[in-house]
Amino acid sequence: MEPSALTATESLFAGLMPDDPETVIDRLENRLAGQTSEVLRMRKSAQTSQALLDLHTACTRQRTVAGTARQIAAVASAITGSEVVIVSVFQVASQQPLLAVSLSDGVIDEEYIGNLVCDMATQPDMQWLRTENRLRVVDRESATPSTALLLAELHADRVLITPVFGQGEFVGCIVAKLPHLAPDHDDVAVLDGATALQEHAGDLIHLALVLDELRRRALHDAVTGLPNLSVYEQRLVRALARRTAAQPGHAEVTAILVQVVQLGRITEIHGATGVQELLREIANRLGELAPEHDLGHLGASHFALIAHGDPGAGIDLARTVIEALETPFDVSFGTLRVFCHVGVAVAIDGEGAGSLLPRAEAAARQARDSDEPIVTA
Repeated sequence: MEPSALTATESLFAGLMPDDPETVIDRLENRLAGQTSEVLRMRKSAQTSQALLDLHTACTRQRTVAGTARQIAAVASAITGSEVVIVSVFQVASQQPLLAVSLSDGVIDEEYIGNLVCDMATQPDMQWLRTENRLRVVDRESATPSTALLLAELHADRVLITPVFGQGEFVGCIVAKLPHLAPDHDDVAVLDGATALQEHAGDLIHLALVLDELRRRALHDAVTGLPNLSVYEQRLVRALARRTAAQPGHAEVTAILVQVVQLGRITEIHGATGVQELLREIANRLGELAPEHDLGHLGASHFALIAHGDPGAGIDLARTVIEALETPFDVSFGTLRVFCHVGVAVAIDGEGAGSLLPRAEAAARQARDSDEPIVTA
């Protein structure tokens, strides 16, 4: 009779004989352990693949830098089994820290540890982070001064540091406090998962940074960086809504339009770069008088502010603006003095932004035509 094909069990025993039974059992247990380990790794790989697919879906919906970083932190936590994960994001052009988000166990100070990771990434002993696309497990024995401080603040014996690159540019890093090893959770599986995450996280962060920059350009003036007309109008609408709702600090809401004169003459003498430098200096001075959400650059020579507070707050701010802008500017090509005309329109009951802003514009034109510093509509 011809021999039949070996069964799976027979195959498993093949090659184990003719050793003694104890040796056979030992070798069998070792082979089964290897198979079990491989099954666990395959399962972990499948889980990681699903997590990365979910990450792409979530980040596509979020489309913000902070939201993307939070999603990455959540996936990193699942992959590493860590209760503490920090994701830092760096600006591509300047290579300066932009933000950091963290998942924590409720013990650490999330804001502080985020700042610490951003600062760590800029230190000389962490130069490899920006140039080497590889992961490092850092423990107390291998720690540098920067990572030693990180370990101490995290109360950790070891951390996994993953540099993140998008389109070849350094965009941040992922730091995970590694837990104590468990039988089904070894470093090999953690590193495999973190490596897979690294390949996706960089491109996702880079895309979020690009989208964030496009949004910023769409909503802010390219020269001064101040909110443009559409943003200013939206914020004026919100300020008027707060006045209607009698919210504290909004007893009076005023639209202030500032027209700077002599910009054409400055352009003729110093060119476009000269007038752009001056406009940025004007924006900086206005930023010292009011927060960005109360400012706008509506055109080449027109700036706008929102004043809210007690009655008289608008006219007080307008006078302060004139005083600030007529103080000489020190720019790269010398010292300049500019002059401006200001239109002030105080909101009346039931008035909307569509009426208030045109009144301020009309007042500014009247101030210019009559050569007055301030006209109130």
